[in-house]
Amino acid sequence: MDILIDKELANIKSHIIDYATIKAILEKYNYKRINDKIENLKRQGIIKSLKKGLYVHTSMQNNIISKELIANSLLSPSYISLDHALSFYGLIPEIVVGVVSVTTKRAKAFKIDYGVFEYKHIKKELYPIGLKIYNANEYTFLIATKEKALCDKIFFTKNLQISSKKRMLEFLVVDLRIDLDDMESFDKNIVNSYYIKSRSKNKSLVGVIK
Repeated sequence: MDILIDKELANIKSHIIDYATIKAILEKYNYKRINDKIENLKRQGIIKSLKKGLYVHTSMQNNIISKELIANSLLSPSYISLDHALSFYGLIPEIVVGVVSVTTKRAKAFKIDYGVFEYKHIKKELYPIGLKIYNANEYTFLIATKEKALCDKIFFTKNLQISSKKRMLEFLVVDLRIDLDDMESFDKNIVNSYYIKSRSKNKSLVGVIK
């Protein structure tokens, strides 16, 4: 019976499974004590807990499970942003280990076997600006556009004083090591909308975008 359950769980393309899905599969095989069976599946190493009510199937495919998908799943609504998104788009040279997301909920962090997942709070007016659904092979995840990821980076950087276009250029080129040529395709409307709704340090960034 466990082989059949394992097979059904493995067929879930994202490999991330919520409680309701596991419950439905177990009830299909006439299990009554759902929580006990879930604990048994964990002990067998068939599933691993990400947080209460959320699990990942531990098949070989999970060696390359998407951290972006995990980040979206751990806390919703949320989207990938800041350094992870900037690295994802190749705008900054650093390899980013942890995943930083932005949410309308309270700031939070998860330290699990798959890494550290941090969530920063943003007001609801800013949340929907500049988001995109990224389509991978068998799953999708929500991520900031490169423009919004940079706006978020500026917005959330503590003690950052941007009083001129020159200082903004210095922050982009020296601090973040962004190649300005990579910003030529930026959508100025996204940056401008972010500035209008946030009234933050992004005003000088509007002047940098051509």
